[in-house]
Amino acid sequence: MILYDMQELGGLEEYTITLAMGLQQMGHEVSVLSTAWVPPDNQYLVRLRQTPVRFYQVPKWVSLPASDWGTKEKILNGLTWLLTPVILLLGLVIMVAKRTAPGDAFQSARNWFRGQTMKWIVGPDWRKPFARLMLANWKTAWRPHILHIQGYTTSLLFVIDWAHAKKLPIVYEEHQTPDPQFNWWLGFDQSINKADVVIAVSEKSAEGLRTICGVTRPIVVQGPLVPDPVDLGFQVSDVAGEDGSVQLTAIARLFVTKGLVYLLDAFKAIREKHPGTSLKIYGEGPLRNELAAHAHDLGLDSAGIFAGAFTSREELMRIMKQTGVFVMPSILEGQPVSLVEAMAYGRPIVTTSVGGIPEIIQDGENGLLCAPADSTCLVKHINRLLENPALRLKLAEESRRSYEQGPFRPLSVCQNFLHVYNSVLNLN
Repeated sequence: MILYDMQELGGLEEYTITLAMGLQQMGHEVSVLSTAWVPPDNQYLVRLRQTPVRFYQVPKWVSLPASDWGTKEKILNGLTWLLTPVILLLGLVIMVAKRTAPGDAFQSARNWFRGQTMKWIVGPDWRKPFARLMLANWKTAWRPHILHIQGYTTSLLFVIDWAHAKKLPIVYEEHQTPDPQFNWWLGFDQSINKADVVIAVSEKSAEGLRTICGVTRPIVVQGPLVPDPVDLGFQVSDVAGEDGSVQLTAIARLFVTKGLVYLLDAFKAIREKHPGTSLKIYGEGPLRNELAAHAHDLGLDSAGIFAGAFTSREELMRIMKQTGVFVMPSILEGQPVSLVEAMAYGRPIVTTSVGGIPEIIQDGENGLLCAPADSTCLVKHINRLLENPALRLKLAEESRRSYEQGPFRPLSVCQNFLHVYNSVLNLN
């Protein structure tokens, strides 16, 4: 199995390692490869290290200069300092040729040097060539029968191209729902149709892969897999406090597609009517500062809301125990693992009707649905649950029942993938 990287918190990562460990437990040899270096304390890597599943990654000293922006800035600053004599000479040329003041000429030379160095040397993402070298070495050492690529938009299409050239059987799984409003899908068909089978995480995603991405290969729909927390000792129960206070919980990467700005807007209105209600958002991402500033502008306690990423299954169990209502305000999704986790923990759910979500959440039956980017609807549905404990308990019971009756447990998902793998191997 191949991943682009391992985020500190992510449904794709949870899905991948759960599948890998499940297949290994069934007697199959599995390795997981990341095209970027993963910190040793990453929760998913820690769990993999406790199993026989082998893990490969691009070394840290290669990965960070190749793709980490903070490291790239340090390298640029170092090169600028090291080549200061060259920059001074260039500034002298500019000063004489354009009759510019010495300070302005040096600054112009420095800016030109940094711009060209960033454009041609430091700035490009060098992950792909290094990853191809690692893939070649891994192929020789591991000799895989089949590759299962866990993709998200265009990030791993280059691995499909590489594997196709090596004549390796390929299962490609797309974890997002293609949507034309995002410019992520141009030229997708040139690579994805080299896979033997394409896995979609929902029927909606499968439709998008055909109509937006031009997929002509066979598509198999496979939803999330989530271990049953009851097997680990979790007890499903209503979690409202004696004083009626309820915690709203969102688990999401702090990214534009998660729609968290609409949840913050909704929470401001919710607090005005139910001041005892709290909100916790678990996750990290590039919008942290922007979202925290927005919360502050709304008069909310941003430090109390943004709790960071949880780092273990035990911590997730604690979070879910404290959760009164699970909220997912996404504007784009595939089939979110965290939503199925909320179902497994028997939490009442308020979410949006995007991607494959309506395929597992039926409005008014096992959750409440809103249109994306609709904070008014979020306010309406969440207030309804806060004011109606009986409805909250009913939806909690139904969400748990939907998990129990659905194809989400690791054993059934692993068996389904073994069928897919065997069908691909029989074709090659």
